[in-house]
Amino acid sequence: MFENFGREVLSRVRNDVQSRLDDAAFQERIIGIEKATVALLEAHVDKELIIQLLQKYWDLRLSEAHDCVDFVEKSRM
Repeated sequence: MFENFGREVLSRVRNDVQSRLDDAAFQERIIGIEKATVALLEAHVDKELIIQLLQKYWDLRLSEAHDCVDFVEKSRM
């Protein structure tokens, strides 16, 4: 009954830690994308080129790239 208890607890702890690391990595990725978008907008790069660059270097879908540019533009107002 209790023979696998330690392994189960350790597995749950590892899964929890991995989940937190995944969340942190995802948040850092979002921050990086937003900073890149802000920098490109401040440099007066054409929006369509920014969208293409976000797709190319951040592997965003077209809709995600559009949403990112729209979000950054609205948050800068």
